Amino acid sequence: MREGELDPADEAGSRREESPRSRPPRGSWWTGRLLAVCVEIAVLFVIALVIAIYAQTFVVKAYEIPSISMEPTLKVGDKILVDRASYHFRKPRRGEVIVFRFNPNDPANWTRGGNSFVRDLDLMAEVLNITHQGSLPFIKRVVGLPGEAVVVKDGGVYIDGELLEEDYEHFRGGPEGSWTVPEGSVMVLGDNRPNSADSRTWGFVPYQSIIGRAVFIWWPMSRWGSIR
Repeated sequence: MREGELDPADEAGSRREESPRSRPPRGSWWTGRLLAVCVEIAVLFVIALVIAIYAQTFVVKAYEIPSISMEPTLKVGDKILVDRASYHFRKPRRGEVIVFRFNPNDPANWTRGGNSFVRDLDLMAEVLNITHQGSLPFIKRVVGLPGEAVVVKDGGVYIDGELLEEDYEHFRGGPEGSWTVPEGSVMVLGDNRPNSADSRTWGFVPYQSIIGRAVFIWWPMSRWGSIR
């Protein structure tokens, strides 16, 4: 056999290897490829879902304002972002706007759990609408801290006998009286005080019922900005 020539047996074998019968059917290749794409999409969906649940549980959650009780700071239809991380590391401060579960004095609306892991599970279940289904999110401003004596009179708020300097817009009026804030709770008022049901009528807000701190208006665009 001369150099460069194929052995007849090798040539026949080469033809057999190239025979269409030895190739996988085109339909089976497309089926495998489609299955791989579907698995990839499913994995990405699960990852995105886990990230979304985690973010709403521990980072930030969106709410819409349903009433006039926080005007002029917040108006009906405003869409806000609520910081869910801060109160894992510190207590609420005076002047902050908080979102909590109503009725806050009903233990059914408190975050459950004797340790941080169980509490985190309860918060995650709430995002999935498994727990706290009967509660309503309320939004008010913190004016009184644990142990303080609060007096509301003549349109002003007095803390331990001193007039509270309020550097945010609000409407004066509504019920007056005096209260002592218990430990582990805060006293809250609506900024639209003549038209707000708040701590003056139904009591204090225990830490366990607080969902987070309202920090930003993201819609409508004309009201875009941080919440003071």
